[in-house]
Parts: sequence; structure tokens; C-alpha cells
Amino acid sequence: MSFWIVVAAVLTALLATVPPWWFARRRPGYSHLRNTISELGETGAPDALRVAWLAFAPLGLAVWVFVALLGGGLPEDAATGLILLSLLGVSYVGAAVFPCDAGAPFWGTWRNQIHNLVAAIGYFGAGAGLIELGRTFEDTAMLSNLAMLTAALGKGVLAGIFVLSFESPVRGLVQRLIEATVFGWMLLVGVWLVVAA
Repeated sequence: MSFWIVVAAVLTALLATVPPWWFARRRPGYSHLRNTISELGETGAPDALRVAWLAFAPLGLAVWVFVALLGGGLPEDAATGLILLSLLGVSYVGAAVFPCDAGAPFWGTWRNQIHNLVAAIGYFGAGAGLIELGRTFEDTAMLSNLAMLTAALGKGVLAGIFVLSFESPVRGLVQRLIEATVFGWMLLVGVWLVVAA
């Protein structure tokens, strides 16, 4: 089981990094520091459909697979943390179905508002999920050494959401740091379980 968890973690990390890098290269003027990931699939973008269905939706599904596999090896009291973490998958599938408006504004069309809502739910779920999983890991022999780090990373994600909620010339960087935290944690847990097995 640990092998499949690390495979799912690697898949999520690849889907979180390679498609945004690839599609950003095809978008003149796009900046990983300034622009959000959602802007790659914004309404009217040349690659909007490809970004939605070849990047966002597969990443959401990969998050769900990781959560399901990890849940198979954790006690029942991990359910709350896992459900919260799975909301990150909801946000990516939601981003595919409801693309943001050009420039990813805080306000805008109804579609943009739904996009922002599912994004907020996903990032909040990821942060809160990591905090909850940190509590679960305290009583899980193989993962107890990751308990404090997991909870601290969850708090970092929640702090990042606060920073992301303001206009900033480094909005894209903040979002990528949030994502690196969550997907990096998935890789760490996957590798940890393989090594500890």
C-alpha cells in the first residue's frame, strides 16, 4: 500500500508542477511570481480548455486518489483530516468547470465567484486537513515523527491563504508556496511510509 501512496504523491506533484510550467511557457507575458495558476485557464485564454481538462481536473482526481490511499492506512479518527484535505481536489475540479475571469479578480462574473469560492474551500481544507492529520499522526506509530511538522505546515497554508486574499505583485508566488507546501507534504508522507515500512 505504501508504494501506491508514494506513486499517487509523485503523480500529484508532477501534475501540480509540469502543466502550469508548460502552459505558462505558451502564454506571453505570464509570470509565475505575479499571476495565479488559475489565470492559465481563465475565460478566453488560448489554452483554457486544455488547462481545465489536462491540468486542473486530473490534478483534482490525483489528490482524491492520494487521500483515499492514505486513508486506507490510517485509523478511523483520520477521517476528518482526510475529508478536509480532499477539498483541495474539489477546488481543482471546480477550477476546471468554473474558470476565473481574465486576471483572476476577487470579484467578477458569477463563474468567477464560484471559482474563487471553491479555491478558498480547497486551500482552507488543505490547511485545516493538515492540522487535523497532525493530531492523528501523534497516535500513529509510523507517522508520529511527522505530527508536529504536518500541523505546522497546515498553519502555514492557512497563513498563506490570508496573504493570498490581498492584491499583490507576488500573488502567484504566494500561491505556489501554498501548493509547494501541500504537494511537498504529500511526497514526504509517501516516501516516509515506504522507508518506514
